Amino acid sequence: METIREIFFLPPMAVARLGPGKTPLESYEWEQDVDAHGNNQTVIRSSVTLKESEDGSVSAYLPDPRKIRFRDEDAGALRPVAPFFELWARLHDADSGEEYETPVTPDLLDRHGLSLKHVRYHVTVGNQKAARRTGDAACGFRVRTEIAGDDFTRKPLLAFSPHTSKQQPLVYEHNPIPLGTVRAIRPVPGACETCGDETVDLGILRLRFTPPAGEVYGPPDAAYGPATLAVPGYLNDPPKSEYGRIHEIVPPQNRILNPDTPWSQWIMMTGLYDDPEPHDSYDGARVGNDQSWGVVDDTSDGTIEAYLSVGGERLTARARIFTGPPDFAPDRRPFYSLADDLDDRDLSLIEVTEQTYEACKDEVIDIFRRAFETNSLINLDDIRAQGLKDNASLQAQTKIPPTPGLPSTDARSMTEEDAVPPDKIPDLIRPQPVSVFSNSVANDRLPYTVAVKFVHEQLVDEVALLDFLRRRPDYVKRLLRPPFGILSQLEADPNPDQEPNPEFRDPRIIRDQMHDARMPPYMRDSNYYPLSLSRRQYHLVVSFIDYLQAHPPAPTDAGGQKDA
Repeated sequence: METIREIFFLPPMAVARLGPGKTPLESYEWEQDVDAHGNNQTVIRSSVTLKESEDGSVSAYLPDPRKIRFRDEDAGALRPVAPFFELWARLHDADSGEEYETPVTPDLLDRHGLSLKHVRYHVTVGNQKAARRTGDAACGFRVRTEIAGDDFTRKPLLAFSPHTSKQQPLVYEHNPIPLGTVRAIRPVPGACETCGDETVDLGILRLRFTPPAGEVYGPPDAAYGPATLAVPGYLNDPPKSEYGRIHEIVPPQNRILNPDTPWSQWIMMTGLYDDPEPHDSYDGARVGNDQSWGVVDDTSDGTIEAYLSVGGERLTARARIFTGPPDFAPDRRPFYSLADDLDDRDLSLIEVTEQTYEACKDEVIDIFRRAFETNSLINLDDIRAQGLKDNASLQAQTKIPPTPGLPSTDARSMTEEDAVPPDKIPDLIRPQPVSVFSNSVANDRLPYTVAVKFVHEQLVDEVALLDFLRRRPDYVKRLLRPPFGILSQLEADPNPDQEPNPEFRDPRIIRDQMHDARMPPYMRDSNYYPLSLSRRQYHLVVSFIDYLQAHPPAPTDAGGQKDA
């Protein structure tokens, strides 16, 4: 006899992406291009996709592998990413004592004397960005909806601002902001479809979240405003903002928000608010007196819950859903993802041994390949200028001297005069002979951006990377920015001017707040501090380099054969 012990969603977390298109984006996955000219770079291939029918059921198909359609063919609108959540159960077999996992289907429910009527879903999503800045809960907006397990109609998620009698709601209940739709998918008992090498069970209980179009909303006076332009400068003449073209802030049909809330009066860095970083990432920042225009968007995050009544007990499954902007470079992978962040939290540090070498090698190679893909998307010259400007401001306030052994934090950064010059970069940005491509590399508007891509591209190759790590182990370690330490590593009351620990950073130490050429150069984390690998990634790379040094390759004879 089997009993249902637990229910859960797969995936337990997903990111939906905004898009006004009528058709959701088809599924695709990352692959390494192993063709002769592919250079092991990431490409995307179409994969099995589920298509909704009018009655709420789905069918499976394999899209054309030669063409992934990111826009509707008629209107050209970006297609949204609308993830599915499958409901699974963990069962216990009393006869064998074993536990196993299986998807929840009508057949499984029927075996336990249950039906879809015993299933219920709760979906709660909201946007708390303005509330987080102002400290006023009524400046947030959210929605909660309940769905019966046998209700397969699409449910709109219309959010508004709950409030007390003394609060002004940002979003009125009679004029809500759409945050997408949600739908319980009609299961087809016993139905399976085979697409290529994959068989899809259409009887699994699924829930689909479809995000909104990607609109902005504001009060009636959020009509037109000036765009700001960043004017380039140097260390002694830092970049500044100038007004550019006049643009429409919010389209007329979306000027529906309450103008009398704290969000329309909010100004950063006044001492009245906590000013979450980055504090200038809102409409109205760097314009006039930095007062907010009272604008919000239709992104959100929240929870999806399923409840199943079994033998007088209510089992609960819970998943997280996030809504973000479209992926403008779907074939480029970040070197530090949400998955890496979760691994950093849940997994122990890796020690490279003979038994773990191959798996660790693959992960290190993948980190360097992802680093190349990331830096192929960034304007290094721009973020370098911004980082040096921030360093100059911090140095002027604190008068902190240069730290011996660490890269420079002033205009010498990433040049031949750097205390720790990056490999090849200073040579690559020096003036070159006139060519048909450019008058000179020195006159290239983005010399660092071009050079860093060239350097990283060579490290995509496994043989070249391993050779580099063996030849220059100390250099690589010195050029890797350490992650922030965990609480047990940090001093209770450090001196902000003290020299930083070489193995980890402390956000209270001034030098650890400054940008330099260490990898990844000048990129920022969510708190506006210099970005690093995750703690687990950093220790993996260092441990892998140590293993390579302790286990040099076997020498070869004159014929190129390894000695026995």
